[in-house]
Amino acid sequence: MERKNYTPNDNRNVIRMLSVRYAGSTKGRNRILFLAVVLSVVTLTMVFGITRGKIRAEEMRTIRTAGTAASGTVEKGSTSQYTRLKSLSYIEQAGRCMTVGPAEPAKTDTVQENTEKSVCTIKWVDTDAWEKLICPAYTKIYGSYPEKEQEIMLSEKVLVAFGIRNPQKGMEIQLTVSYGLFQTSDETFILSGWFADHGIENAPGYISEKKLADWGIRSKEEADLIFRQSDRLGWQETETRLYEDLQMRNQEQKITVSDTAVHQAVEGIMGGYEIAVLGTVIVLCGIFFLCHNVLQISMAGDIRQLGLLNTIGATQKQVSKIYSHQILQILVPGTATGAALSAVLLARIIPTVLSSEYLRKIGGGEGLRIFHPVILLLAIFFTDGIVLAASAGVIRRTVKMSCAESIRYTEVSAGKRPGSRYQQKRNSVFGKKKRSPAGEIRYLAGRNIAGYRKRFIMTVLSLFLGLETFIWAVVITSGSDYEHVIEKRPDFLIAGQFSAWGRERGYGEEYQTRDAGQDPMLTEGSFFALLYDNEYDEFSPISSDVRKKLMGIDGLNLEESYIMEGAYLDTVISRKGIKPLNESSAGDKEDQEMLEGWSEDVVQILGDDEIELLTKYVNDKDLAVDMESFASGTGVLILHDHALSKGQEQFAQESVGEPVYFETLRSRADQIWWSSMTDTERMEQGEEGNFQTRQSEEFSLCGYLDNQADDFPDIRQTWHGSEGNLYFLISEQGFEKIPTEKKTLYMELEIDREKESAVNAEIQKIISEENQRRSLMTETSYDRGSGEAGIFCISKSDLMSEAASYIQGNRMILGSISVVLLLAGFTNYFNIMVTGFLTRKRELSVMESVGMTERQKRKLIIAEGSYYCLFTAGLLLTMGMAVLIPVRYYMEQRLSYFVFSWPIWEVMILIGGLIVINHVNAWVICRMRKAKK
Repeated sequence: MERKNYTPNDNRNVIRMLSVRYAGSTKGRNRILFLAVVLSVVTLTMVFGITRGKIRAEEMRTIRTAGTAASGTVEKGSTSQYTRLKSLSYIEQAGRCMTVGPAEPAKTDTVQENTEKSVCTIKWVDTDAWEKLICPAYTKIYGSYPEKEQEIMLSEKVLVAFGIRNPQKGMEIQLTVSYGLFQTSDETFILSGWFADHGIENAPGYISEKKLADWGIRSKEEADLIFRQSDRLGWQETETRLYEDLQMRNQEQKITVSDTAVHQAVEGIMGGYEIAVLGTVIVLCGIFFLCHNVLQISMAGDIRQLGLLNTIGATQKQVSKIYSHQILQILVPGTATGAALSAVLLARIIPTVLSSEYLRKIGGGEGLRIFHPVILLLAIFFTDGIVLAASAGVIRRTVKMSCAESIRYTEVSAGKRPGSRYQQKRNSVFGKKKRSPAGEIRYLAGRNIAGYRKRFIMTVLSLFLGLETFIWAVVITSGSDYEHVIEKRPDFLIAGQFSAWGRERGYGEEYQTRDAGQDPMLTEGSFFALLYDNEYDEFSPISSDVRKKLMGIDGLNLEESYIMEGAYLDTVISRKGIKPLNESSAGDKEDQEMLEGWSEDVVQILGDDEIELLTKYVNDKDLAVDMESFASGTGVLILHDHALSKGQEQFAQESVGEPVYFETLRSRADQIWWSSMTDTERMEQGEEGNFQTRQSEEFSLCGYLDNQADDFPDIRQTWHGSEGNLYFLISEQGFEKIPTEKKTLYMELEIDREKESAVNAEIQKIISEENQRRSLMTETSYDRGSGEAGIFCISKSDLMSEAASYIQGNRMILGSISVVLLLAGFTNYFNIMVTGFLTRKRELSVMESVGMTERQKRKLIIAEGSYYCLFTAGLLLTMGMAVLIPVRYYMEQRLSYFVFSWPIWEVMILIGGLIVINHVNAWVICRMRKAKK
């Protein structure tokens, strides 16, 4: 019966004695609960700590490589737009940025004579942009941002280009800065600070706002607005909302947004925030069962023991105090041990691995924190809360029972053991069937399982969730392995290089520091820089001779290889047709006037398969694009890299049907002749010279397509991305109407793996010989002596070798999460089984008294455990596999490189592990019973 604050007699000594005896009788359970608490704290802290650390490491890697934490830009934003932008709830940080122009060493500078022509770009950013969006991309920052008119802040790379390896604050730097429209200024700057940058291109040189004013640049009217949106928002949703929330200055003002570094990291690891939340819930459920089940299984024994205290008049307060004291003796050391282990692993070991494998090339792990006290505290609160809540349930049940009920309490109600009625009926109809010794053991095991049905269901569910979490972790981490990113690349990618003049400015080499999953042909270089010295009709990035040699290599898989053909041509298009990309023509009423392009444009031929993909995409999206004219060869498409604003998209729809035609470039002979002329002779010939060019038939413009749009088909492109270039697509039939030969722009070669080494050697030999031949073609080196631009090759095997350490570290980090989850699942099974048998000591004693041998007892324990294994395995092979189908769909939608594979071997390992642990349980329990005797 219930007693609160009344003690009928002085029983404190007796209660103290029983309390000590009670503690001694539950030593086995207490050890298991201690292990469960330690494992729970370590599991939660490790899983969420490692995941957070991996995301943080990827974030730093992305930001440092990009040179900024900003993920979006509003071009030439006004003061009102800036105020509005900063007030938006989904914009985390915002600032102003002004790009002035390139800087080169002043002619009077003698620090280093062989300095490259352009050493950096000059920029200005405001305080918010510098502190929140720019500084995270740099390390080893010394000094301060420029405030005075002649102060400048440079990167270590730029200073090294000047021959300065030990910079000092206040030293003079002489630069010639280009700004405005063909304006230059020789400046003597004072170094206010410096930093280490980690991108392929030199970081900008930063100047003060006062210097902008000195050059007549109005930062509040001409600066771009840079920002970082909330990490949970993708770039498309952010861009759509910004166009709605910001009042655009005109239809040409453009907003450009990309995913934040954190968003990219979460998608790369887990596919998205949805799967991350779901995984968190499952992990927490698994830990809940791990701690809760140990106490719930031993609850019957605890209630009986506390009932003894109740019979001698212990109050509710005394019972609560005794039991809580026992639990706290477990929780305190268990929590402390788990916290210590977590701190050592996350504060020392994991950061060392991350720094060496991930961040070594981009400044190390400066600023990286894997161990986070908040995560540890939450793990402790969650674990301790579960244990304390379960113990409160034991106390509540005890005090609500009478003394007699509590002493006789079991989990099974008398006379209602499942299966008893069926067995009685079976015996009355058929008679009692004699079982073999093994059958009798299985029968007893089945009756024990049925008698503790709730325990069985909870245990199986706990095991299933714990092991299913491990399966999810394996499927997601293995499917999103960085190796799959590289595997998406062709065995060999071969394309033409930028001109020597373009390569001096870093064009065409951006792919070297980009992620292997990004398009290596994306560039900031214009086609003018690409074809400089090579702008004649006969020039082909990959010559017909080289193409023939490459296609004749033994071991090449011709069916899977890809060759892109097309040409570089001059474009003539109506003003209305070019209006979406030409701001100067937006307000012109003479839409039918034909305009000539200022530089060469690429015209790429699409095959039938690619046209079919584009047609399906246009039809599915219901776009204003004339695919019939395109497929028939009477029209062309303009492909762009998300270059249109919302207003310009409307112009693009109106441009369908506008006329466009192409003109061939000068012949090689004419180009040599023109380059050999003096300035006077060129003036006599006219601005462009009187050269014969050929004109194509007139085409209709079929529309504009954005290659960054959702679900855009995988259409390969040669060099693209620079603003000002037009990128045309045309069919085979359409290209026949252009009076020029097809050129090979780009090649992807797939090979037989057995012959990879020989093929690689042969490809490198062909490319080397061709580049040497081109470099010696001095007759076409108009003013640089560089000859034709060469060709280059990107090998998948080389990419894999370069990324080997990163891949290994990635697998190590993500694999450790899987190992922790696996250990938690197996330990849960071990704890539950051992605890269950420890609470049934009386049953085992009765069986021993009637002659059950040690071997039979071990077989009984194994038989009971087999039921748990069997049902858990059944759930893993049915429901567990079924839930992987939506996971697969989700991940494949989010990650283009995700490779799904059914975790058959992993499930088999789990089942085998359960069987092994089941036998270990039997041995441990029997040893424990034997030791007590």
